[in-house]
Amino acid sequence: FQFEGSINVLTRMMVDPAATEKRGGAKNLPLRRGEILDVIQFTNQEQILCRNSQRRYGYVPRAVMLPL
Repeated sequence: FQFEGSINVLTRMMVDPAATEKRGGAKNLPLRRGEILDVIQFTNQEQILCRNSQRRYGYVPRAVMLPL
């Protein structure tokens, strides 16, 4: 997944510790419970564009994200 444009971190959020861990897909970021992610863009009602600690980008379901 290649992100085009300037990177502005809007906020940081945590993956719900009770969420199911998921492997990444074509444009989805792999999820690890309790991981803190940088929010780059609130894309729609279902997904958020995030960056993880390995500097990888991808979409994450809003349902598994918790505010810090």
